[in-house]
Amino acid sequence: MTVDKTALSGSIADNLIRLFSAEGRTALITGAASGLGKRMGTSLAAAGANAYFGDINQEGARAAADEAKAVGIQKTQGIFLDVTDPKSVQEAFDHIRQETGGVDILICSAGLSRATWIEEMSLETWNEVLEVNLTGTFLCCKEGSRSMVARRWGRIINVASIAATHAPRPERFNGGYNYSASKAGVIGMTKRLAVELAPYNITVNCLSPGIMETPLTKKALAEEHTLKQVVDSVPMRRVGKPGDLDGLVVFLSSESSGFLTGQDIIVDGGYSVW
Repeated sequence: MTVDKTALSGSIADNLIRLFSAEGRTALITGAASGLGKRMGTSLAAAGANAYFGDINQEGARAAADEAKAVGIQKTQGIFLDVTDPKSVQEAFDHIRQETGGVDILICSAGLSRATWIEEMSLETWNEVLEVNLTGTFLCCKEGSRSMVARRWGRIINVASIAATHAPRPERFNGGYNYSASKAGVIGMTKRLAVELAPYNITVNCLSPGIMETPLTKKALAEEHTLKQVVDSVPMRRVGKPGDLDGLVVFLSSESSGFLTGQDIIVDGGYSVW
């Protein structure tokens, strides 16, 4: 029997392209006006998804979507979304449902940090961070899973943090008890959701970035001493960039990750190894 290696090679390549494509899917990314959320929304749109950039900063979300269009990535739209408000969450998902039939891919990236020493942290500051990072993720997962369950397919990616499991070495990042607690809660919720949604062909995973160049860290990383502490704590000897998540986000959003669920995937340049 003669095997047509050229045809075989072509079929494998075609299948891989299909497996990693988001073509025909609808994605909602929260916290997408800037930082990691903005980059993840752009990556999914580049992979073929209809990407909705959701943010409480609606002007910023629209600008992020328009920026993607300016470089030829057309399937983007910026919408208002306050993840702490159940009505706003429902309205955002209803809007997408009316336009496309529902969300297939949900990335919960909206996040907030308010760090102070424990004796100085007010209950209001504690609650503010948990409300955005944890409760906001819960509300979006609750609403987003509806259309996924109905259609028996879905991908949920919750953005946690290395801070959920590791106390930061650079002293500049101390005091984020509320942030660490909220992100640890996201990981725990993700694992439970993964089990409960698995029968509907829905995967639920976490991304836990290390210290990345984002608006949340810009001020701290501008300090030479802090930047040196960070770099010295990372085996790869650099700070993470939003683009470091591109491939993983596309993978977790695609058919190719169909047997991967309930995982907390750490992307930190080896920071957590030491």
